[in-house]
Amino acid sequence: MPNRREFLRLSIGAAWMAQAPPLDFADAPQHIHPNLKRWWPRFPLAQEIWVLPFAADAEEGMILETAAGLAGRAALHGDWRTLIYEHVDNEGYQRAFNAYCQAHSPRLLSLTLDEMVDRLHRARIVRGYLLYRYETSPRALNTLGTLEQSAKLDESANVATSLAASQSGLVVSERLAQRLERLGLKCLRDVREVTEAACWQQESRHFSRQVLGTCDPKARHVRSLMIALDAFVCSGRGDVYHQALARCQPDAPILGWGCGAEDAQTIPSSRFGLFQTATNWCHNLPVFAGESVSTPIPTSQLRTPTACRWADLDWGDGYHYATFVMSDGDNVQWVMGNFFSGSEGRYYYGDPQRGHIPLGWGIPGPSLLQLAPRTLQEIFTRATPNDDFIFYNGGGYFYPDLYGKEPGHTEALAVHAQRLRGSMEQAGVRTLAFNFQQWDSPAALAACATIATHLPELAGILAFQYDSYSAGNGAIRWVPGHAGEEIPVASCRLCIWAQTGRERETTPAGVAAWLNTMPVLGEAATSENFSWVIAHAWSRFREAEVGAPLLAEESGVPQDRDTPGSTRGYTPVLWAVQRLAPHVKVITPQEWLLRIRLRLRPQATLTSWSRETEMRLHHYPNLTKSHSLLAKAKTLLPQTGNSVIARQCFEQLKEAYLQLPPHR
Repeated sequence: MPNRREFLRLSIGAAWMAQAPPLDFADAPQHIHPNLKRWWPRFPLAQEIWVLPFAADAEEGMILETAAGLAGRAALHGDWRTLIYEHVDNEGYQRAFNAYCQAHSPRLLSLTLDEMVDRLHRARIVRGYLLYRYETSPRALNTLGTLEQSAKLDESANVATSLAASQSGLVVSERLAQRLERLGLKCLRDVREVTEAACWQQESRHFSRQVLGTCDPKARHVRSLMIALDAFVCSGRGDVYHQALARCQPDAPILGWGCGAEDAQTIPSSRFGLFQTATNWCHNLPVFAGESVSTPIPTSQLRTPTACRWADLDWGDGYHYATFVMSDGDNVQWVMGNFFSGSEGRYYYGDPQRGHIPLGWGIPGPSLLQLAPRTLQEIFTRATPNDDFIFYNGGGYFYPDLYGKEPGHTEALAVHAQRLRGSMEQAGVRTLAFNFQQWDSPAALAACATIATHLPELAGILAFQYDSYSAGNGAIRWVPGHAGEEIPVASCRLCIWAQTGRERETTPAGVAAWLNTMPVLGEAATSENFSWVIAHAWSRFREAEVGAPLLAEESGVPQDRDTPGSTRGYTPVLWAVQRLAPHVKVITPQEWLLRIRLRLRPQATLTSWSRETEMRLHHYPNLTKSHSLLAKAKTLLPQTGNSVIARQCFEQLKEAYLQLPPHR
């Protein structure tokens, strides 16, 4: 605890912070990496951390989350350097926290919930509490996909969370109010009858324009970050949701996840130029968001170790090229938790068979770099040579063909692309995957061109459609990229997805059977020589014998729970690959896109690669053989519409490039 003089100083500071304007993220402690643009402020590193046991009771969890948010807000606004950490029974969180503590040596103090509340109250970080009514309806948490917009929810938990920052108040339910009173806290405001709309109408000027929070009123997670950042918090439904979206700055993130169907959340947020983060089950973000590149995580450990160069390719005749991508990598809470640890990690990045086949893993890279860099560090340092990485949905969930379509928000997509560049350069990731409402509409292709022109190292864009993912059937469109390059926008051909009833969204055996009929690459190259497959992360299958009906792997397998013998994630992809004919070659997504560029746009691609080689060779005038090979390749460039000459040009260019010293 602070001494008397320190206590007085903090008390004065706490009184000011209750009325402080919303934080300008540019004024918060910043990332030291010069090319990274921030969506989130960097929290100060903690000098002391109060460690609390996991709050299994949702109403106690609401108190814990809001206390952590007020402590985090005090750290961002003033000299308070004590943060709150909730122990989570997940190996990924535990490893990340242990690494944080080893790097920064904060004082650790184990406290109960009541002890934490008492200390925050005495330090004037907490002035009292806001009284809400915990919703006791029988509906399941966050499963409102069919709920009408007019359906009644008790929104008071979200109202209390919205007001917690300005009131310096904990969010406390009716059941726990007397317990807080016994600790000396008084009710600052009773919001049990206040709606989100009324709160917005009365208080909107006090909320940040740089972030929005959406929560199911039953959920308590990630409210800590919402409070620390002065976010308005709503259930993501109706007029108040649209009004809050409209007030936010272009390309602002949405914390949490609201009520209602997926597209009902994401269509309006996309139109107003905001992206979803799917952070609704995250823990302890104010602690983890204090670290960044080089402070102290080495830059090399926040960079993919599995990049593919064009000079690693061969000409490639005689194969049909396929690549597989795991879905839902825009989901921050999943990637931080059960992606590689916890109860489900064994299905995904924690699968002991991982590395046996090339696979593209979608990750929310930009958010991880700023909110949870230890998670990204573990993903990259544990990668095998067959693990490739994609910034899924650009690192946050939005529909590019709708992004910023509302008047006054049209700059959102360009802002996102500019910010995305620094994250991609830091992580060494060159591939994007996007979910579109209509993957090849003029709006979608214009959006892809906007993104591509801002990203010099972009290899290509993997496109899938909200309904259905495989609507494009492998077709490829081309858009202008940086410096006039042509960038492929390649649609998904097939999905490993259980019980959809759709022909191209089927079992591992069904996908393999389809790929085995696809044509191989030869002198004439078309999009039919290339296929990419989404593996639906949540679909469950049961292994079937070779020769069984193609739908046997999904037959009778419940999709809402684990059952003996069923599995999902990585293993069904492995089954599909094991059933492929020898002429189907599985490669990483980055290699797949580079091969498409080489064979379907050889002249433009070889011209670009020759410029890269010439720039490198400029520093090595004594490499006479390489200079000679480059000169010969350049004379062939005008004739590379002919596949035979294109192959000769490629091989001379590659040989010239491989004479160069390793690029650093």
